[in-house]
Amino acid sequence: MPNDSGKGWVDYVLWGDDGRPLALVEAKRTKRDPRKGKRQAELYADCLEDEFGRRPIIFYTNGYTTWLWDDAFYPPREVQGFYKKKELERLIQRREIREPLNAADADPTIAGRSYQQEGIQRVCERFNRGKRRALLALATGTGKTRLAISLTDLLSRQNWAKRVLFLADRNALLRQAADSFRNLVPRFSPVDITQTDEEANSRLILSTYPTMMNSIDDTVGGRKRFSPGHFDLVIIDEAHRSVYNRYLAIFDYFDAMYVGLTATPRDEVSRNTYRLFNCEIGDPTHHYSLEEGVDDGWLVPPKEVSVQTKFLREGITYEKLSEEEQEEYEMTFLDEETGEIPEHIDPGALNNWLFNEDTVDRVLKHLMEEGLKVEGGDRLGKTIIFARNTEHARFIEERFDALFPDEAGKFARVIVSADAGAQSLIDDFKEADEDPTIAISVAMLDTGIDVPEVVNLVIFKPVYSRTKFDQMIGRGVRPCEDLFGPGRDKTCFYVFDYCGNFDFFDQNPDGRSQSRSLSLSARIFKQRSEIVEHLMDEDELDDEHGELDSMLRDRMRERVAAMNPENVIVRPHRKLVDEFSDRDRWEDLDHRDLVNIRNKLLELPTTLDAGDEEARRFDLLIANAQLALLDDSNTFDRLRDQIQETVRGLTEKTNIPEVAEKEGLIDEVADDAFWSETAVLDLELVREELRSLIQYIDPDRRERVYTDFTDEMGSETVVRDPDYEPSTANRSYRRRVKRFIREHEDHPVISKLKNNMPLTPKDLGALEEMLFESEEVGSREEFIREYGEMQTLGSFIRRLVGLDRSAAKEEFADYLEGKELTADQIQFINEIIEHLTQNGMMKPGRLYESPFTDLHSEGLDGLFGDEEANEIVRIVRSINRNAVAPSGQ
Repeated sequence: MPNDSGKGWVDYVLWGDDGRPLALVEAKRTKRDPRKGKRQAELYADCLEDEFGRRPIIFYTNGYTTWLWDDAFYPPREVQGFYKKKELERLIQRREIREPLNAADADPTIAGRSYQQEGIQRVCERFNRGKRRALLALATGTGKTRLAISLTDLLSRQNWAKRVLFLADRNALLRQAADSFRNLVPRFSPVDITQTDEEANSRLILSTYPTMMNSIDDTVGGRKRFSPGHFDLVIIDEAHRSVYNRYLAIFDYFDAMYVGLTATPRDEVSRNTYRLFNCEIGDPTHHYSLEEGVDDGWLVPPKEVSVQTKFLREGITYEKLSEEEQEEYEMTFLDEETGEIPEHIDPGALNNWLFNEDTVDRVLKHLMEEGLKVEGGDRLGKTIIFARNTEHARFIEERFDALFPDEAGKFARVIVSADAGAQSLIDDFKEADEDPTIAISVAMLDTGIDVPEVVNLVIFKPVYSRTKFDQMIGRGVRPCEDLFGPGRDKTCFYVFDYCGNFDFFDQNPDGRSQSRSLSLSARIFKQRSEIVEHLMDEDELDDEHGELDSMLRDRMRERVAAMNPENVIVRPHRKLVDEFSDRDRWEDLDHRDLVNIRNKLLELPTTLDAGDEEARRFDLLIANAQLALLDDSNTFDRLRDQIQETVRGLTEKTNIPEVAEKEGLIDEVADDAFWSETAVLDLELVREELRSLIQYIDPDRRERVYTDFTDEMGSETVVRDPDYEPSTANRSYRRRVKRFIREHEDHPVISKLKNNMPLTPKDLGALEEMLFESEEVGSREEFIREYGEMQTLGSFIRRLVGLDRSAAKEEFADYLEGKELTADQIQFINEIIEHLTQNGMMKPGRLYESPFTDLHSEGLDGLFGDEEANEIVRIVRSINRNAVAPSGQ
C-alpha cells in the first residue's frame, strides 16, 4: 500500500473458486459516509490486482448504504446489496468478452423499420457512453416490443446482457411478449413467473410489477430469490407515471441497465418518468409519433364520431319525462323517510349506478348501423367497447343479447380481469373469423392488446387522463391488409365517443391532473404527525395535551418499529427506520424531523396490525377532528357531524354483545351535549373504545338502479378527420384560400407539387386558371393584396400543402444507400424530411438553426463532412426547384 508501513488491511475479500479475488468490501461505521472509503478501496483493488492478476469489483458500505464500483466500465453507483458469487463472476468475465455495441448490427428480421433501427442505435450509443438507462417513446402499433426484442438480442450477442427481466402491468401483455420472444429469438426460452415458480436458470423472466415486488422479498434456502445483481437488463413495458409512483422500489433494487417503453407522446410523458430514465425533460432517447406512423404508412388514422344521447349529455329531469315515466321515476327514486324525490339525476350517474335500457339500446343500434363493416358490409368489424365499470359492461352485454338474440350470446362478450377465462376470450377476439366480434372491456383492453382487425372503438365512459385516452385510441391504429376484401386494406378506423371526451380534451388538452392518494394508514400517520407538530408549537403543554402528545408519539414509533428492514421498499430507508424505532429519539423531535418522517417514512409498509378498513377510517376521522379542534378550524363542525352520524349507526346494533357493552358511551357521543365542551383527549377515548365496533355498522352503499326511460340520440353527429378544420361563416380570406387548395389536392398540378415532380410553364398556367377563376380565391389582384408578390405560385402552394413524406424520403434514398450513419445523423436527415413534409420548401440556412442545432451546435457542418454537407444542400435545393416552373419551356 502507498503508505508509511507499505501495508493495508482489507475489511473483506470475496474469493472465487480459483483462489483469486472477485470483489472487496470496505466497511465503514454506520455513522460515517461510506464514500469516504472510496479511495482506500481503490488502493486495495490496485494491490490485489498486482498480486493476483485480476482486478476485483469494489464495494464500500456503512451497513445502510452500499456503493458498487466496476471501474472497468462505470463510475460508482449506489446499490441495494451485494452480488452473489456467480453474478460477480459474470461481471469479471464481461471485461474480457463484452464487445462494443456499434460493432454489430441489430437483426432487421426482428425490427427492420428505419425508426426501429434508429431507436436501437440510439440506445446502443447511449449505453456505449456509459449510460445505463434509456427511454423509448413510440406510438402504439409501431412495434415497441419488437424493438425491445431486437435490442435484447443485440445486447446478448455482444455479451452485455445475459439475464433479462421484462415487466408489464397485466398478464395479457406478458403472454403476448412471451409469444413474440419465442417466435423471434427462441434461444431465450421466456418464463412467466406469474404462472410458475420454476424459473430455474432462465435467461428471460417475465413478470407483472406486483409479482416482482413480492418475489424480491422471497427467499430460497435462506437466500434472496433475486439479488440486486440478478438481472443485466430490465425492460419496462408501458413506462408511465403510475409505474413510477407505485413500483419505484423495483428500479431502486435491481442494479441493471433499464429500457423504458411508452406509447405516451413525448410532450405528455411525466417529468418523473424522464428522471427515472435519466433523460432531459421532453427528450426521450428516441421517439416516433402517431402522426409520423400514419404519414409513413405504418399506422392508420382515426375518424372521430362524437355523438351523445340526451341523458348522457343532460342527465334525467323529472319534468321532462312522460306521465307514465314520471310514475316510474317516483317509485324508483322516492326517499321513503322524507317523502321527497330528486328533481334531476346528474349525467354522471348514468352507467355508474343508474343503468337506463333505452340509453344503452340507442348506442348499440347506432354502433351496429354506423360502425365499419366487413364481409362486403354484411357484418360489423371487430369492435372494442370501453365501459365505465363491470356492472355497466354486463348491462351492455345483456342489452345486446336482448336486441340481437340471433347472435346467440357469442357476438358481444364482456372481458374483465375478474372473470375466469378472460384470456381465452381475448385469444378468440384476436382471431379474425371468430367471435366475439365486440369485446366489452373495463380497463383490460385499454392498452397493449394487438388486434389489427379492430375498426370500431366505442368510448362509453368519461375519460379524464390524456395518456389513457391516447392509449385507448391506439387500439385501432394497426393496419390490416385485405380487411374489406382483396386489395382493400384498412385505411382508417372509427372512434365513437358517446360521453363528450373529444370536447373535454379540446378544452383541456392535458386532461385532468390526477394526484396519487395516500393509503388510509399513511393518511392517519400524516395527520398524527401534524397533531404532534401543532402541540410542539405550544409554549407549555397542559396535562391533557401532554398525554395526547405522548400517546401519538408512541403510536407513530410503533408503526416505524414494525417496518421490516429487509423489505424491498423499506431497505433504502433502514437508517432512518432504525433511528426512529428508538423511543428516546421521539423525545427529541423538531420540525425538521417531522418533515423528514413525512417525506421518507410515511408510505413505507409496516407489519403493525392497524385493524380492519372501517376501524382505520374511523381513526382518520378522529385524527382529522382532533387537528381541526386544535387549529380552531371551521371544518370541525362538519367532522363532528360525521362522527355523530357514524356512532348513531351503532345505536341500532345493541343486540351485538360488544356494542351493548359500550352503549353508554355510544349514547353520550350521539347526543349533542357531549360536544359542547369536547377536548382532543375525549376524542381519543372515543376512538379507542369504539373503533373495533365500526365494522358492525351497515355500509351506506348506493344501490344500483335500472330504468327504461325514453332517451334520444343527439341531433348533431360530428365526424372529424385528423386534419379536419370546421368552417365558419366569417372565416378569413387566407383561410378560404388554404381550404380551397387543400380541397383540390387531387388536381394534377397540385399532386405534382406534393410528390416533388418538376413543373412546366403549362402546369403553372393551369394552376393559375384553377385558382383565380374560383369564387373562394377570387382575382389575382385580391390574392396579391393579401399575400403580396409571391416568388412563384408553385412554391406558395407547396408551402401550403407540404411535401409527401415518401417523396421526400425518395430524394434522400440514393444519398443514404450504403452509408453507415450515426443515430444523430439519421435523426438530422429525418428532421429535414419532417420539415419538408410540413412546410413543402426549405431554405438551406435553416440547417444551421434549431432543431438541427439541437443535435449539434454547428448544425449541418457539425455532423457531416464538407462533401456530405454539400450533397444534402444540393438535395434540398433540388426539391425547392421542382416547385418552380423554369422559363422558356
